[in-house]
Amino acid sequence: VKFKTSLLLMSLPQNPFTSSTIPSMKKSPSLEKEGNQMQIENVDRIGKLPDDMLLKILKSLSTEKAVQTSLLSKRWEGVWKQMPYLFFDMKNALKVELPLAEQSHFIAQLITKVINNHSGNLEQCKILHMTPQTQDGTLETWIRSLIHVKHTKYLELKRLRVNRPGRARVLHLPPNIFSHPMLTSLLLSRYQFESAHAFNNCNNIIILKLFKIKVEVDVLNTVIESCPSLKMLVLEIFQNSRTGCLKIHNNHLKFVHLTCTEIDNVEVSAALLDILSIHNVKLIRGINIVLDAPRLLQFSQRLWKVHQSLPHIVYNISCDTQGNENIGHDFVMNIENYFMVVFATLAVNVDMMNPKEVYMLKQVLDAWARDLQILQIFFKDNDIDKKEGESSIDGIQNKWGNCFLDVDFRVRSVYLYNFNGLDEDQFALAASFVIQGKMMESLTIETSSLPAYKTLAIDTAVAKLMKLPKGNKNLNIKFI
Repeated sequence: VKFKTSLLLMSLPQNPFTSSTIPSMKKSPSLEKEGNQMQIENVDRIGKLPDDMLLKILKSLSTEKAVQTSLLSKRWEGVWKQMPYLFFDMKNALKVELPLAEQSHFIAQLITKVINNHSGNLEQCKILHMTPQTQDGTLETWIRSLIHVKHTKYLELKRLRVNRPGRARVLHLPPNIFSHPMLTSLLLSRYQFESAHAFNNCNNIIILKLFKIKVEVDVLNTVIESCPSLKMLVLEIFQNSRTGCLKIHNNHLKFVHLTCTEIDNVEVSAALLDILSIHNVKLIRGINIVLDAPRLLQFSQRLWKVHQSLPHIVYNISCDTQGNENIGHDFVMNIENYFMVVFATLAVNVDMMNPKEVYMLKQVLDAWARDLQILQIFFKDNDIDKKEGESSIDGIQNKWGNCFLDVDFRVRSVYLYNFNGLDEDQFALAASFVIQGKMMESLTIETSSLPAYKTLAIDTAVAKLMKLPKGNKNLNIKFI
């Protein structure tokens, strides 16, 4: 069966730049009337723009549409080849009336052609492909070209499920194929790993995301061990056997997310870990998560003891000296990653005297897409005196308190740890929660770990909280 038109032509509009957000390819008319005839002088003003401006226009188009612009005029022929990214979704190119196998092969050939015709290096490439490409060597060809020829920095490969769910397909790749100094971020979805050879010597990978991967725990441990420079690790895995210990040992890791249907044990050892999220981890022989993460250990253990069954995030909110956010912050904020859809409990460690950290906390609460069951806030120790006039407990006027007034979320119970009755920023945050009615059941202030000399100040602060007008009349405020 022959296609009437190629993939690159089948949806080309007369004027591909029809979006109101993209400058139109207008031909500026110079009108002269001669009798009953009108002569139009065509001027391609957009075509006169430099390449960098044309590339900005192409950024608003899909890869398919961007390639099609080469048909507009000779000026546009090679512009798309300089694009810093390529994105292919084979499912979007399928035709219902044509055999799936033939379409798959044909579309894959076109993708190969586009990759080969592209000039220079790529910042990012994303390919959503069908099952045959994992079996006929096409996927390996793409990977070699994208990593070792195009020097792609961010690579995403996803196997599509077409028509009906299918079992994971084994990803047969040669050793060291993902090892290249330019590749820093890798996402793989819906494959089965039988070995870790493809990840040999992957010192280059900083971000590794494995979604819906079927793999035995010993193979996965080797994959993780082969990527010693990881800062972000996202795992959504399935395994045949239920035995083994998942070992995540890496002193560069800042972020770990784990979804695993069934597993014996989990060991996480990461000196710099700031974010740990656990979802759908079914430990067969009881609770056995061993955590060696100094930045999280002080407050994450309390969460697990009581709420092990609930999906949760433990987040030590932090930024570097330049104010740059943690590498995992954007991932947590991205609704597409379903973080804020499925997670019911959140524990955060925050410095209320750090404006950036306070703003990041507000972002997290703003992004939460469902009611929280548990919100635990651990205040970082900070005994530095505030400047006079910076805040006022009695007036509830505080540089941070008001910024939480418009946060749109609800929580069943809030726990405050290391609450300092003399810290006006901490008080203002607690007061804003009470006044807004965001808490449905209780506000608990834990004081047992604080020195005795702070008890009076805490008692005074709690008494003031209880006198505030409650947004929820049934709210129970207590300290333990």
